[in-house]
Amino acid sequence: MNRPAGKFGGSSVTSGLLAVALIILVFLLYYYGLTGPLKHYLESHVHPAVFIALMLILPMLGVPVNIFLVLVGMKFGIAGGLLLSASLMFLHMAITYYLVHSFLRERFVRLLRHFDVSMPTLDKNGGRWQVIIFMLIPGIPYAMKNILLALAVYPFSPYMTINMSTQYGMGLPLIILGGAIIEMNSTVMAIAVILLLIIFIGQRYVRKRFLAKNEEKGDEDDH
Repeated sequence: MNRPAGKFGGSSVTSGLLAVALIILVFLLYYYGLTGPLKHYLESHVHPAVFIALMLILPMLGVPVNIFLVLVGMKFGIAGGLLLSASLMFLHMAITYYLVHSFLRERFVRLLRHFDVSMPTLDKNGGRWQVIIFMLIPGIPYAMKNILLALAVYPFSPYMTINMSTQYGMGLPLIILGGAIIEMNSTVMAIAVILLLIIFIGQRYVRKRFLAKNEEKGDEDDH
């Protein structure tokens, strides 16, 4: 898959800062005992149907899904949050796939060009690991990755397998963290934060190797 250049290059730094801010926020909520009022607000002021509708629609329109992953754990608990997130993210990906492969395909291609993102292509010998590595790279928004993957992988089954295993898989610690905050479970909270740090470091490593490999390939093509 070729490198997705363009306006999302700085998003990697932004996502890193957001991760740090999230960890600080978690510490402050726990330290000052604000989880009780927050839980009461989520239960009494946010109807489950409204929350589900917002989580279904807004991430497909570009709103960061990570925000909802933390909140869904807070509102529905760890088990409920994991199940609901899996269902809604499956719908995000399925809807995006069928829209991309419909008469709207050219509109999505123009959207990529507007953001100066290269059209994805798969090397014949690259296999699915190449796509998985691409999906692990930080910096490209959730909704845009769904579009890029739908354009690059035609069969629905591998598209969903790769997408769910990477994007949902990386979101699991956020859901667990949200549930742990409300439950005031410091052990689970610490585990979730450690998992987030591991994912953060791993993504940076993968990004560095991916970009370096593409630069080497570009140099070879120039020669």
